[in-house]
Amino acid sequence: MNHRELSKEIIRLTGGQENITQAWHCITRLRFNVREEKKVQLEQIRALDGVLGAQFQNDQFQVVIGNKVAAVYEELEEQLKQAGATETKAEPPRSRGLNAVLDTISGIFTPILPAIVGTGMLKGILALLVTLGALHETSGEYQILASIANAAFYFLPFLLAVSSARKFKVNEYIALTLAGTLLYPTILNAYLENHLEPIRFLSLPVSIVNYTQSVIPIILGVWLLSYVHRWVDRFIPGPVKVIFTSMIVLVITVPILLIAIGPLGNYIGIYLEIGTSWLFAHSGPLTGIVLGGLMPVIVMTGMHYAFFPGTLQNLSKLGYDVLLLPLNLVANMSQAGAVMAVFLKTRNKSMKSIALSSGISAFLGITEPAIYGVTLKLKKPFYASIIGGAAGGGFITAVGLKCFGFAVPGLLSLPLYIGPNGGMANFWYALIGVGISFVVSFTVTLLLKWDEPITQQTAVPSSPEQGSVAQLIEEKATIAPTTASESAERSGTTNRSKQEPAPPPVTVHSIEEKKGEIFSPLTGELVALKELPDPTFAEEMTGKGIAIYPQEGRVTAPFDGTVTMIAKSKHAIMLSSSSGIDILIHVGLNTVSLKGEFFEEKVVIGQRVNKGDLLLEFDIESIQAAGINLITPVIVANTPDYLDIVPVQVKGVIPMNELLLLTVR
Repeated sequence: MNHRELSKEIIRLTGGQENITQAWHCITRLRFNVREEKKVQLEQIRALDGVLGAQFQNDQFQVVIGNKVAAVYEELEEQLKQAGATETKAEPPRSRGLNAVLDTISGIFTPILPAIVGTGMLKGILALLVTLGALHETSGEYQILASIANAAFYFLPFLLAVSSARKFKVNEYIALTLAGTLLYPTILNAYLENHLEPIRFLSLPVSIVNYTQSVIPIILGVWLLSYVHRWVDRFIPGPVKVIFTSMIVLVITVPILLIAIGPLGNYIGIYLEIGTSWLFAHSGPLTGIVLGGLMPVIVMTGMHYAFFPGTLQNLSKLGYDVLLLPLNLVANMSQAGAVMAVFLKTRNKSMKSIALSSGISAFLGITEPAIYGVTLKLKKPFYASIIGGAAGGGFITAVGLKCFGFAVPGLLSLPLYIGPNGGMANFWYALIGVGISFVVSFTVTLLLKWDEPITQQTAVPSSPEQGSVAQLIEEKATIAPTTASESAERSGTTNRSKQEPAPPPVTVHSIEEKKGEIFSPLTGELVALKELPDPTFAEEMTGKGIAIYPQEGRVTAPFDGTVTMIAKSKHAIMLSSSSGIDILIHVGLNTVSLKGEFFEEKVVIGQRVNKGDLLLEFDIESIQAAGINLITPVIVANTPDYLDIVPVQVKGVIPMNELLLLTVR
């Protein structure tokens, strides 16, 4: 899919524009607030080409896209605007407790990340250039670039005013005016000149506080503004709203902000800073071990946003951060170590490619592709990444590693660990911490024995206790059935359509190859697996084979063998031949949703069958009426045991019991 098609499908499967109340994105994920979670088709979204994962976290619906999230969001936002999705007045379900806090913090800080990350990286590059002697702090070039690097943090209340206004659904320009009062020269100059006497408003003292680079005061102020604006707006007549509403709202809100909320927010920020310092002073490496190891889990659940206010507060007041950014750096490098080990160890070409690309992203600080595409999927590499992150986290907290700017925690952010005075000790600590995390995670992943992904090694159950096809295959696609081509006479290949001549018979040249024959269990139109709309089969995740669009509702044994599994919903059956071929016959796509209706099995698990014996009957018309696609994959489930699986013919209509596949050893 291109970005437009993908965004369109995501909107549709999220319940349509009317179900989306807010949409935004972070570095790798699309984030949504939705009215009704039950309308979100989670599994179908996960199956979309271009989606790495999808989940509900903290009352948000999150779709993991990876590095192309900004481009996908641009298309998605345009489609939502065209549909007028934001104009509907229905309110979404309200989050409560911790979920409400995390949802609010995420919605406020995510939109401003491009500004603070970009300027933070520039700050690191400037530090590196000064250390190398390529740039002098007194030069005009440095002063201009430094003004760019510091602007986003100095005027942080303005950035937060806009994102907070969007989150609290209040006019952005009134919110910007509110931020302007915090940074107005009267307040700022009074602070810089160290005025001891407070300014008074209606005899109430206005505390003199430096609100540049502050975080919490403007967020609390815009939150108050949203309530005051709604209250005032109810009483102002329509014709004069533009004139009086904003004036009255500001006259009420600004004094409350300067007298009470601003100083309160400032004290909260101070105590966040004190709390961070206390945590590291009293627990030291233990904090780093725990948080460094659990950082991937924290990021996956969105809990890392809870650290943002403290991180930005530390950067503004102390000039550095010792918690989120350093620990994220070693955790990200641990993910990189795990996926690079997978890249070297796996024999699966698809997984090798994914591991390499996601490893490069992890080095740059973007770990969702590594987590969702590799380590979490294989499980044990994920555990190895936790061990590596814990090892690196313990080291960097023991030495007190500091990050002097905000950036995506990857290798490119390392210049931010150079001290403001050009000191390199902190930088070397960062390199050592990165090295520990990477090496430990890389080594543990290599040492652990983990299962190859399903495309290389499919677990084939031989008894009910060993599993079921419902565990083997995750149903992902539900589409309307397509019409099969007109059937040919069932008298062999000589009666096939003249427009589609049968391909020549397959010739196997090596005398050492051992061929196993699989005969067609159905009569119907042949369809290549790659043409199926279900990625599970189209990408051969369950093995190689071919699909058949059935023309009659009967399934027969494709060889002499034993029935090893029948799905509870009766739509899939697995057999094992005497020569060791394990075959899966999966009638239709998403037929598991029928829960066995319209199917009747004719055999039991463990029963011996001969080629051509009836295994299963199904009602074609009723299944089609239910909107189910009847394309039936016939899969060699133990594909890795063979050099190749070769279809004898790939087009046209094949009669039941005609030679269908050859397995080649």
